[in-house]
Amino acid sequence: MKGTPKVSTETETTIPYHVKRKLEEKQVEAIDGPEITLRCKTCGATWKPDMRGRKRLPKGYWRCPENCNDKTGEEDTQTRMKVLLVDDDRPLNRTLAAILRSAGYIVTTAYSGTEAIEASRDTAFEAVILDIKLPDIDGIELLKNIKAVDPIIGTLMLSGAATLEDAVETLNQGADAFILKPVDPDDLLHKLGTLTGFKRLERELREAKARYSELYNIVRQE
Repeated sequence: MKGTPKVSTETETTIPYHVKRKLEEKQVEAIDGPEITLRCKTCGATWKPDMRGRKRLPKGYWRCPENCNDKTGEEDTQTRMKVLLVDDDRPLNRTLAAILRSAGYIVTTAYSGTEAIEASRDTAFEAVILDIKLPDIDGIELLKNIKAVDPIIGTLMLSGAATLEDAVETLNQGADAFILKPVDPDDLLHKLGTLTGFKRLERELREAKARYSELYNIVRQE
């Protein structure tokens, strides 16, 4: 009797967090094999994304060949990860924003520290990608301001000419990760995916503890 294909641990470790999240949304799983093979949980169809000449999965890689998951897991703007991207290099900012949006993130761009502070007041972001050198506010000082507003927010620092002292200082001020320019898209998506995953879990845990504490106090008063 043919058994249900098992999820390959080896394959899963090669798939970034944002890709695994998309597969879960679309009711798709990775199955055993030397290449990335996907299986639709709804109809059982399998397919291999065309990776020829590519470093990343192609657009629509999750789509079942039987078209049974086109409407599954439509991205809800309330649940997708929101990211603030701060860099005064406008071409780089636009390029990175396009990469992040293609990976499923909701991206708000800022070209200065002032714009970043205003954006962080209006929107609750899961993460901020922040250039350490900005024209109006020092990146480390901006990091402190953003962390003061939201201590749980994930922070990923960018630098084109970082020193060891810069890296140590940003980590001391609460930065979660550090990336050197030129930015490797795969490295960026991997670090951001890992970071936002942990931060969302941390936020949910804190909210659950707050609800538990509130319920506990209500029960005690009865």
